[in-house]
Amino acid sequence: MELKALVTETIQKTGHQPFLFVGSGFSKRYMDTEKWDELLKVFCKEYSGNDFQYNVYANQVEEKDYYGRQPAIATLLERDYNNAALTSEGYEEFREKYKTKLKNNSSALKIAVSEHLSCAQYDSANEEIVLLRKLGKRSLSGVITTNYDILLESIFPEYAVYVGQEELLFNNISGIGEIYKIHGSILKPDSLVLTSLDYAEFEENASYLIAKLLTIFLEYPVIFMGYSLSDRNIRNIFKTISKCLTQEKLDQLKDRLIFVEYSENEQISEFSMQFNNGNNVRMNKISTADFAKIYRVIGETKSKYNPVILRHLRRDIYEMANSVQTSDKIVAVGFENLDDVSKVNQFILGVGVAKNGHIIKAEQLYEDIIFDNQYFDSDLVVEEYLPELLKNNSGGLPMYKYLSDYSKDVFERVKENVLKHGTVDSFLNKQLRIQKEKYRVNASDLSVKGVIESETEDAAYKKLIFLEESEIEIDELKEYLQKYIKNHTPNCLKNNPELKRLIRIYDLVRYK
Repeated sequence: MELKALVTETIQKTGHQPFLFVGSGFSKRYMDTEKWDELLKVFCKEYSGNDFQYNVYANQVEEKDYYGRQPAIATLLERDYNNAALTSEGYEEFREKYKTKLKNNSSALKIAVSEHLSCAQYDSANEEIVLLRKLGKRSLSGVITTNYDILLESIFPEYAVYVGQEELLFNNISGIGEIYKIHGSILKPDSLVLTSLDYAEFEENASYLIAKLLTIFLEYPVIFMGYSLSDRNIRNIFKTISKCLTQEKLDQLKDRLIFVEYSENEQISEFSMQFNNGNNVRMNKISTADFAKIYRVIGETKSKYNPVILRHLRRDIYEMANSVQTSDKIVAVGFENLDDVSKVNQFILGVGVAKNGHIIKAEQLYEDIIFDNQYFDSDLVVEEYLPELLKNNSGGLPMYKYLSDYSKDVFERVKENVLKHGTVDSFLNKQLRIQKEKYRVNASDLSVKGVIESETEDAAYKKLIFLEESEIEIDELKEYLQKYIKNHTPNCLKNNPELKRLIRIYDLVRYK
């Protein structure tokens, strides 16, 4: 099975957008921050001046320590680092800066780790970061992470963030549009799960977290990134889960879980975690160096609505159902305007269609095809909007995007237009077909880029309609259309039949 097929099938089987489960390798990839052992080495040397202090601690701990070697080393390091930070002349400035926290017995090591990681930066123009940011709009349900840094909060700024198990327990968690930082955050240094004692306390109070994770694993696709196959964090979580489920139930997880591993050689395989109780957890594994490829596939499967908006809906409906008071600060909003709901505090969601006139304009459909920014319900578009709008748009309308997400039979005007416009050439009238033939004889480069270069960006849309379907590089055409409309404002669609014709061709080629 190929990478694209595996990711697509995994998402489609559950009917939900995936959760990302993110480890330290993720931050190292995008911010070049240290992995756990590397991070401990930084502070071992800092306080001691000894390049081998980490090795000194490593020789004092057991390789098979229940919580792993790093927490055991961190335990020894924290004791010595805290002592140095509180007494050494070299830490005088540090003590003054964090005097209040240190007097309240906060860990100097955890404060230092938080300060260190807060300096990490990433390239916002990185292709993978750009793709991830797009995924956050409508292609992810949420993120779970053991990382301390705030990279994920920067990539998904509209997501709600819950730090540690206590915040998960004492808040109304919606399960969508959220980031769960289960091992703490640098914004709250005391929350970091770092030492063996931290892990012991974490595990002792993990019943709610495990129940939450188990619900997610059983209902959503989960993609693990930034972990090694032997990562103790992941193994301990699944070890606990293996005690809660029968092997039959554990086998059902396989089709929901994908482990992504960095490798120069791309391949799809399967791996299994064995536990002492005889149970095992299996999952699919993707080995690749090109994470952008995974992000693109995830992005092809979109929720109808922004997860941030759905989180607001779930939260407010839950609170309304449990409240005896009514609110006098309410605004009404329809589905087509849902993406703006986050700008208001309270709202009524209008479901349904006005029967006495158009509630959208044809130009909105065209804009949505190119920018994917109207968040229309496909059923409403196919059943209500298109039949009405087609009465006054004899040349047709873009419709394949909505039909691709529509599972029922199509009737009347919509069906007629589907039968009428099934090829690129069907969008051209007799006069345009004659012009097409002449143009293609003299054109030196029959490609999207070639036409744009020869005709200029301002006029290329008039000739791009002369390309055959096999000659259209769809992403290049989308980029051109987006750029043209942005440069000329969306109003350029109103009286421009040639531009609309090209968008209908794009809609056909992209979504048919």
